[in-house]
Amino acid sequence: MTALYYIANMRFPTERAHGIQVAKMCEAFAQRHGTDTEKINVTLLVPDRKTMEEDPFVYYGIERIFTIERIPVPDIVRFGKLGFLIESFLFALRATRRALQERDAIIYTREELPLLLMSPRRAFYEVHQLRRSFIFTHSIKKAKGVISITQGLKDALVRTGVPKERILVAHDGYDAKQFGVLVTKTEARARLSLSPDKRIAVYIGGFEEWKGVETLCKASEFLRSDNIQIAVIGGTAKEKETYERKYPLVTFLGARPYADLPRNQQIADVLVIPNSGQERISREFTSPLKLFAHMASGVPIVASKLPSLTEVLSERNAYIVEPDDPKALADAIKETLRSPQASTARARQAKEDARTYTWSNRAGNVLAYIYGN
Repeated sequence: MTALYYIANMRFPTERAHGIQVAKMCEAFAQRHGTDTEKINVTLLVPDRKTMEEDPFVYYGIERIFTIERIPVPDIVRFGKLGFLIESFLFALRATRRALQERDAIIYTREELPLLLMSPRRAFYEVHQLRRSFIFTHSIKKAKGVISITQGLKDALVRTGVPKERILVAHDGYDAKQFGVLVTKTEARARLSLSPDKRIAVYIGGFEEWKGVETLCKASEFLRSDNIQIAVIGGTAKEKETYERKYPLVTFLGARPYADLPRNQQIADVLVIPNSGQERISREFTSPLKLFAHMASGVPIVASKLPSLTEVLSERNAYIVEPDDPKALADAIKETLRSPQASTARARQAKEDARTYTWSNRAGNVLAYIYGN
């Protein structure tokens, strides 16, 4: 049986999006087969850090078909940068030593330090950002292969000298089984105490500046006369409190578990991905998990005109709008609601296109790349 070790320096489970991605990919890898048609024996190596008490398999809604091993390290990340560096080095050292016990195992990681501790060409490196550092540069060189989450990130890596043939582009994805939930708009809204009759544009995600939630909040002023409500799911309790004071026209519903996302999407008449064009991570590097979930929802999408998003979206399957422009965003939301037939056609196309971006397909593409190297 082929063994695959996924090294991830993170609390597990975690409420952050990268935890979802790692969990779903471990499940998808374990569901696939190696070149000899045998199942792949997947082991996730994570630090033994204090985290939420939930069972990770229940929390992420995944099958118990891979193993989680917790590597003992001092839980000193809370002590700042020095604590994080010490914890990261010790975890990388111990996790690498564990993974290398099995000679022919596939080693897969999103971390830089484990790569530096291995012989060249022993591990595959999934890259999510371009960093300008000695460690990042040498990690890339030592990886047997590189998996980039967007074409924009691949292009940036190539410009730094990484041969393009060493890089696979693998966008993030969604779980088709999980997002096949059937719930009516009325039922979904009742769960969140929302009116069944209002037209609602919804944002789901974090409040980081580059994600553009503030642009959508500002757009509420241009939607007031059309009786279009904006609802926001996400953010910390403090962020929710701050934004509620600043944007009284917007309904802030707070953070909700990822497991609720399939139902929460159904409250929307329009789902909005308002990423800012001000930061490179937003323009070129991000592959938002919600993008693929939104596509699978059957709800019309309005999204920023950014390369990271238009690698997947187009005017065929979404409404595309210039970023960082509240009025333009409001106009796009109005157009979506004003043209139900066209909006339904685009949403239907998005749902069809989403079939390409399942976690299972992504794992299959990554494994084909691994076995080809």
